Amino acid sequence: MRESRRVILDKHEDTMSKMGAILASGILDAGGRNVTIRLLSRTKHDKITAVVGLAVFSQFCLAFSPTAFIGLNYDLKVPKFEFVSQAKPSLFEYPKPTTVPTAALAVKLPATVLSTSAKAKARASKNEADQKVLPEKTSGAESSSGRKGKLPSDEKDGDSMQVDAPAEKKSEPEPTYEILTNPARVVPAQEKYIRFKDESRYMPVKSAASGFVLLRDLRPSEPEVLSLTDAAFAAASSAPAGATTRQQNTSTSAAAAANDEP
Repeated sequence: MRESRRVILDKHEDTMSKMGAILASGILDAGGRNVTIRLLSRTKHDKITAVVGLAVFSQFCLAFSPTAFIGLNYDLKVPKFEFVSQAKPSLFEYPKPTTVPTAALAVKLPATVLSTSAKAKARASKNEADQKVLPEKTSGAESSSGRKGKLPSDEKDGDSMQVDAPAEKKSEPEPTYEILTNPARVVPAQEKYIRFKDESRYMPVKSAASGFVLLRDLRPSEPEVLSLTDAAFAAASSAPAGATTRQQNTSTSAAAAANDEP
């Protein structure tokens, strides 16, 4: 990502190199940075639509696959539980967006100055300098005599102005794992680091670390907590016509505040 950003901003780079870097940056930005390109299915067979999408060059969306782990229970609902990614959080975080520095865009144009005005300005500055020579000499002699009597006080002021520099804050070491909550963003390179907790209530029926994963409930007698529910939408549909829009806005904002992930 850093290399593509450098190539895009470097005006001395080749045109084809810039084009490749711009395409790579566009692929990273696709789908809100929540998709990846997959040319093979989970059974390691070619995805014809994805291959055609890349070959046609203008149909990249056919090759995109969502980077998500969505666990489903027996009722095809999304229960809330946690699992572990045994890798540093910075290793699979969202790539930073490409930004153009504003300082590079500010170009100062040279100001045009006439020769006659330049000569007049030089004459005026020379006259002012000549008039200031004598007063500066006399004031310089007076100030030198005054400084001799004020040296001790100046040294005392300098000593009193010394301030201890604040101690530097030590940066905390980055954790070696990350706790994720269903549903979560899991990129293909992160799949091999996904582990389920030993005390977890839900376990996958078939080992899979991304996509829609069917879960086995190990404690079916306990009540379930769901991450995504249709209760708010059902209540909004049964409300009067005048209050429907207001309830929908309230439920949407509450859901966005409760869940960090989309």
